[in-house]
Amino acid sequence: MKKQLYFHIVVIGQTGAGKSTLINYLTGQSLRATGVGLPVTEKGFHATDVQLEDMHVTLTDAWGIEQGRLEEWEKSFTKFAKATTIDLIIYCIDASRARVQTTDQRIISALLEHYPVVAVLTKSNTLSQQDIHKMAALIPCRTLAVNSLEERYYDGSQSVTYGRNRVINAIRTYYHAPVEKKKSFLGGLRFGKNH
Repeated sequence: MKKQLYFHIVVIGQTGAGKSTLINYLTGQSLRATGVGLPVTEKGFHATDVQLEDMHVTLTDAWGIEQGRLEEWEKSFTKFAKATTIDLIIYCIDASRARVQTTDQRIISALLEHYPVVAVLTKSNTLSQQDIHKMAALIPCRTLAVNSLEERYYDGSQSVTYGRNRVINAIRTYYHAPVEKKKSFLGGLRFGKNH
């Protein structure tokens, strides 16, 4: 049985939700490739051991959930979850789309049966505070607004990053110091359709 040392955080979300950008923002390093257009994160689950302030963690960047490939992603995640211990899931939702999809709600609800989950509304600088609150009300777990990327727009305006400390503090509420442990996954995830 595979033994694991660090506190394990898996970052999940649909393709283009900003998972890799969030990982780079949290760590202050360019650990994961990011981009525009086709999916950047290759299929699978990509782990990196890092130090987040005083916390030793393994951050795993999951390949993006895509329409038409949801069943394949779910099978892949279930197999991955059986092979490792997951201590926390960060579920990214692209706030710039101003929508919480039923797919996201369903997956988060299924994950909550097995793991603590924190939702992160990425690219939240594009919405008003009121719209962020409306989106958060539709998500069945603690939800944080974050902008992971400082960028200059076509019109010359510029966005600023924010939310890192909120995410770090959320991780800290679940964090436990590294100890050698064995996987503890029980049963299988059921991502079944909404009834």
